[in-house]
Amino acid sequence: MNNHIDLLFTYFNEFADECIKNNHLGTLNRKSISIDFSSKSRQGDISSNFYLVAIKKILNKEFNFKDELIVGVNNLPFIEKCEISKNGFININIKKKFLLDQIEHLLTQQNQFGRSDLGSGKNVNVEFVSANPTGPVTVAHMRGAVLGDVISSLLSNTGHHVTREYYVNNAGSQIDILGKSLFKRYLELLGEKIELNSDEYPGEYLIDIAKLIEKKDGDKWLNHDSSQREDYFKEFAVKYLIEFIEQDLKLLNIKFDKFSFESDIVNSNIINDLFKILDKKNLLYNGILEKPKGDDSEDWEPREQLLFKSSTILDDQDRAFKKSNGEWTYFANDAAYHLDKYNRKFDQLINIWGADHVGYIPRMKSVLKTISNKDDYLEIVTCQIVRLIKNNQILKMSKREGNFITLQEVYDQVGKDPLRYFMVATKSETSMDFDLNKVIEKNKDNPVFYCQYAYARASSVINKAGDLGINIKSFNNFSEITHYLTEDEIEIILKLLSYPYIVKLASNAREPHRLTNFIEDVSASFHSFWNKGKENESLRFIDEKDVIKTQTKLIWLQSMRIVFENIFNIIGIDYHETM
Repeated sequence: MNNHIDLLFTYFNEFADECIKNNHLGTLNRKSISIDFSSKSRQGDISSNFYLVAIKKILNKEFNFKDELIVGVNNLPFIEKCEISKNGFININIKKKFLLDQIEHLLTQQNQFGRSDLGSGKNVNVEFVSANPTGPVTVAHMRGAVLGDVISSLLSNTGHHVTREYYVNNAGSQIDILGKSLFKRYLELLGEKIELNSDEYPGEYLIDIAKLIEKKDGDKWLNHDSSQREDYFKEFAVKYLIEFIEQDLKLLNIKFDKFSFESDIVNSNIINDLFKILDKKNLLYNGILEKPKGDDSEDWEPREQLLFKSSTILDDQDRAFKKSNGEWTYFANDAAYHLDKYNRKFDQLINIWGADHVGYIPRMKSVLKTISNKDDYLEIVTCQIVRLIKNNQILKMSKREGNFITLQEVYDQVGKDPLRYFMVATKSETSMDFDLNKVIEKNKDNPVFYCQYAYARASSVINKAGDLGINIKSFNNFSEITHYLTEDEIEIILKLLSYPYIVKLASNAREPHRLTNFIEDVSASFHSFWNKGKENESLRFIDEKDVIKTQTKLIWLQSMRIVFENIFNIIGIDYHETM
């Protein structure tokens, strides 16, 4: 069943198409058309800016666009009344019978309400976290981890087939340093005095891994062949750190469908395949890059390298593809990994990156555009840093210095729900403060508690009514309950019925915060109505003398519970009938 918002958008688009066809209108920016269902200042159930957007594109001044639009909307079978205000907004009242039919549909759909086939079965790869396996998961990774997981859930809810993927950077200099750092900790356990270099990892987590090696192998590696020893310690470190990372992420119920390893890319022929693709399109050449901006180092020397013509596509300069010593660059390996994903027949790739990778986006999008011949085949969602605050102090951390704060440590203090909720509660491109003290407070200033408490309150009413023998199932005549609904209740119902629209918006824009904004808005309206009932007995949910009135309340309360459950499931937080 199509909801009123989808039906209105369909009509607006059809009306615009007809006007454009007849040369009444010029081309419209359809993305700028919106429908507002939350403003109390409007003169209707919902309002839209469609007229304001369209009137700017009028070509035929003799065409009575305004009147034709009003007549057309008023003729829609679910519309009670349509008017255009002095400020140009379309104010619309929906037939109550139609709203009640939609509620009935909501109650029937249960956890399927809000799901759609928007994705049409498209295969989407969402790569996120992908932190170097050089230590535990830290606060720095949390936001990207939850964001990637929730975006994946949103896409699944809108009909996409989603593969959650973690790319393990287990090759290169950082892993070499990791192996050397671990070996020194191993030597330390065997009684040797060690000194860590400034670029090595001092974290005590390496001592725990070294103990595993010492327990398993004793002093076997003291005088062992250095090449074999280095490979062993690197592989051992990566293996156990990946296991630790998986365990940490499971604290937040984050799981991956696939782990891909950089070493497999390096040892395969895929990078040669990429070389052939780029070379065939004449996008590779030998040249010398300019000195990097801001690099004041005296040891920088111009070197001839194999370069990728990314500046001819989306980048501001060309990029090194192969080093002067014949080794492939990190960019080349990364690009080859993305070719591997393309070869796995994904319809779209989505990467969740930290804001520190923004400069890397143009070159990667350039190579993916070359491979796929699509501008938007690779989509990058960036997320800003999280500042961790405790007792009004910003906590500073550095993995290299060994004073980082792990996900486990934060989880132990606040639990799963605040972590997951707050990581997606603001637009990902903006930095955020995560106050360890405030996120566990049980008051209206804590949106997690506020929304969960709304659900618990609604549940308590339904359970209490059930104890009195009053339930929803015994009442099926939806058309007779209109006169029991107040304006406040109608407003809440309108919000609840807009949920499928919100899910589509959040999925399309990759913006989970649209869901948190929505559920907070509904929770505020619900709590406000609850508080009015404390002062006005007629507004209370349960009236033992009027069963039908009570059942009317139960209907929209249960509708709210269903919508909340669906949102909680997407965000990945729990809900309880009592708090």
